[in-house]
Amino acid sequence: METSITTIPDAVLVEIFAIFSLRSIARFKLVCKSWKSVIESSDFRRVFVSLHQNSSSSWSVMLPTDYHHTIKEVISFHGCKTWNLPKSLASYIMPPNLPNTEYFYVASSNGLVWIDVTESTTCSYKSFVGNPVLQQWVEIPPPPCPCVATGLVTRVEEDGVVSSFKVVRTFQKFEAGDRGMYIRRVYVYSSETGLWTFKRLLNSRPVNHPAVNINGKLYLWERRVSSSEHGVIVAHDFYGPEADDHCQVIHLPAVPSGYKDVKSCLTTSRGDVIYIVRIGQKLKIWRMNNNSENGWWLLSREINMLNVMYFWFCIPMAMNPLDNDIVYLWSQKHHCLVTGNLRTQEFILHQESEKWTSSEGCCCINTCNFKGYIKATNHDKSLLILSQFVLPQWMDSVPRPPN
Repeated sequence: METSITTIPDAVLVEIFAIFSLRSIARFKLVCKSWKSVIESSDFRRVFVSLHQNSSSSWSVMLPTDYHHTIKEVISFHGCKTWNLPKSLASYIMPPNLPNTEYFYVASSNGLVWIDVTESTTCSYKSFVGNPVLQQWVEIPPPPCPCVATGLVTRVEEDGVVSSFKVVRTFQKFEAGDRGMYIRRVYVYSSETGLWTFKRLLNSRPVNHPAVNINGKLYLWERRVSSSEHGVIVAHDFYGPEADDHCQVIHLPAVPSGYKDVKSCLTTSRGDVIYIVRIGQKLKIWRMNNNSENGWWLLSREINMLNVMYFWFCIPMAMNPLDNDIVYLWSQKHHCLVTGNLRTQEFILHQESEKWTSSEGCCCINTCNFKGYIKATNHDKSLLILSQFVLPQWMDSVPRPPN
């Protein structure tokens, strides 16, 4: 008896696979080599991204690691059509087959996450960069000397593929340089070489951690304690020329004199760096202007807080990474999260732990750990920076070093 095998054309497979979520597609790649080849093709990537371009993606707003040595989400969104994850992103972040260890989130960029893992008996640590949903991890060797975690940056090609990443660590001691500058010594690990390189960066003053990252750049806050100004942002492009040792100095928008209780945050949304500040009774949202010839900041929104009764004495926390109409604030009066729609100027008070589901996915709020954090950091002229972990609209294998 003859058995005939019907081969489905690749073009048909592309149309079929594209309607599924990335979580399902990751399993399809394991079925056979031909399916894997179709899914990893540029044609399939283009069709999938086009089909899902209006769909949300999974994301979380995380607490900085210098306060919690465990992974803590303040706000999380999952269950969207693009990825269809049944749990929040923090649920997938775990070390690869390492028992008896403690691990914590350090930074993320374009769907990759950096975690540090500590062995409980020897107190030694290991670092990994990977995609927690796909459970693909690359172990990062120790730097040449002890230094603090600074940030993670990625290179994204024109087709949306993450082609490489860099891990940045900073030596804690600053050195005085020429013309009143400080020398910041950093070590940079690149997935393209699998090696650490040493780099000297020039700053006008020491910088604070954590960092905001976008488009291969790290943005750190430099607070000028002796000045009435709110400080500056120091930026460096780690995918720029290797010989470039200077940092961009970006002054934050000026605060009118006479205001002492100023609260602000630095965040990102839809590919832009966003600065949100509460000055007295007003909330102002500034978007970083890439064309510095016309000034570094563009004022995009301004809201009178008197229009919302419980909006008094709120601290800006972050902005929705995929929707620049949605802002998150912390109510000092009610000790809870406030979600604000800047377009409609509608604001909602949330409970400490809250969860709701919509047609786009599931959103979870858990601010029990944030109360202690905001109490420890709530002082005049402090700039709040919470880390955003956002999955992209497309799934890439983690870039691996040559060795």
